[in-house]
Amino acid sequence: MKRFLPFLLLTLPCLGVAAQGAGDRAHLLLNTTRALWMDSANAAGLSVSAPEAFNLVDAGYTYETGSYRRMQTGTTVGVFDFDTQGALKVGKVQLWGRFRYDNTNDRGSSFNTLLYDPYDERFMYTAADTVAGQWKKQSYEMQFKAAIPLGECFAAGVHVDYTDRIAAGQIDPRAESYHYSVTVRPGLVWKAGASTIGVNGLYSNTFERSTPSISNSQETQKVYLLRGLGNWVGEQVGGGGLSTMYFRCNSWGGGLQYAYDGSLRLLAEAGYAIHSTEIHESATQPKPHGDTRRQEFSTDVKAIFGGKVMHKAGLSSDVAITTGIEPTTQWNKDKGEWEITYSAEQCTLVSWNGMLSYDAFILDGDSYTWHFSTEAGLDAKQDSYAVPASHFEYLNAVLNVGAERSLSLIKGASLLLGGRLSFVKNLGSSYEYSGHRAGTAPVRDFYPHDLSILSADRLNARLEAEYAFPVGKELKLAFCGEASVLFASCKKDRTTLLGAVRLYF
Repeated sequence: MKRFLPFLLLTLPCLGVAAQGAGDRAHLLLNTTRALWMDSANAAGLSVSAPEAFNLVDAGYTYETGSYRRMQTGTTVGVFDFDTQGALKVGKVQLWGRFRYDNTNDRGSSFNTLLYDPYDERFMYTAADTVAGQWKKQSYEMQFKAAIPLGECFAAGVHVDYTDRIAAGQIDPRAESYHYSVTVRPGLVWKAGASTIGVNGLYSNTFERSTPSISNSQETQKVYLLRGLGNWVGEQVGGGGLSTMYFRCNSWGGGLQYAYDGSLRLLAEAGYAIHSTEIHESATQPKPHGDTRRQEFSTDVKAIFGGKVMHKAGLSSDVAITTGIEPTTQWNKDKGEWEITYSAEQCTLVSWNGMLSYDAFILDGDSYTWHFSTEAGLDAKQDSYAVPASHFEYLNAVLNVGAERSLSLIKGASLLLGGRLSFVKNLGSSYEYSGHRAGTAPVRDFYPHDLSILSADRLNARLEAEYAFPVGKELKLAFCGEASVLFASCKKDRTTLLGAVRLYF
């Protein structure tokens, strides 16, 4: 808590002033949608387009169960979350802050011995085991954005994001993991008439330390040090085997923005980031396990237009290329340290997607009566390993459609009802491994299972509801629930249930 306090104090000013009348989820969604710069990487843009003052406190529980899951996700997952955020303007300074806490209980996951997030490709050189076990995780995240004008035409801003996570495996081979990440995005915008040009920077430092262990010291546990696409090196936990692993990542990047404010309001953004990660075992005698270099390219264009019916159209794309560099090491007896004798780029992981979206809001003052949404695009993976030659790939077409109805009831109460259908159609997939370990668990079980999940045709249906009513002059209490069910062509399914209590003020 001593680490969290300075960041929490920075977010408190955004949560201390009541907005102009309490809203509900429909009011909040419309408020933040109209503020095109709200989700931009450049916080300085809030001086140009910011949401009206709002405050939200949200506490909920989500429960997932079913056989449609990747190996590293549990058959059942329960998450308690507490989320509070707010925005306001103090003098000329526009502020936004957020604090979020998650407590996760994950049961039945496997092929993850060390990490809080086993899907983070920057940390691909990790350890895996076949034991289906339980993970208990906690995550704290604090963010704030601030924007201040600099004269008539310029404005500066900053976005700071701090995350602190802990996780503990409950069944041998178990581990205790500590993770933190600090990200800073400074930004600057120049306003010239109806146009605004922005530029932002990015620096992030991420660290994770994970200590594997066993409770039953009489039985060591076999683990696989993953090298990608089914390749691995054998190791064990216990008996002087695998010791504490360290994952250190530094990230740099930036972005450019262009906005136009007229009868058509538009924001176009392009971003780039590079992540450099070093993975070592042991702090006293560091042994290199591999490096990764990840490049991320993103573009996003969104526009808002219309009168009584507000239209929002968007086009986005993301490309991520991760290169895995494997070292050959030997122990230098004279120096008492590990030395790298040779290293090679062996693994390349490529992810990309492109999405076209459209939303229509039938307005009613500062809220809406109907909200229709649709999204369509492609999602793809193209991973390869040099020697032995291997590949893992799929291409999916995605279509999402949704509708919401917002009803005003007596005495200031409101009811929101919504539904959403998501369709995924696979257009091709394959996994091939040409090495001599085809009969081992990573090749036989891990990758084929994940491909069957990621490339399955599937349908997901979701229903949601929120009932909000005033409990004070500028305070509304809301009860909300969501339920979704997913059916996949691989004869697996997944059910998700959510219940939450919210305060709007």
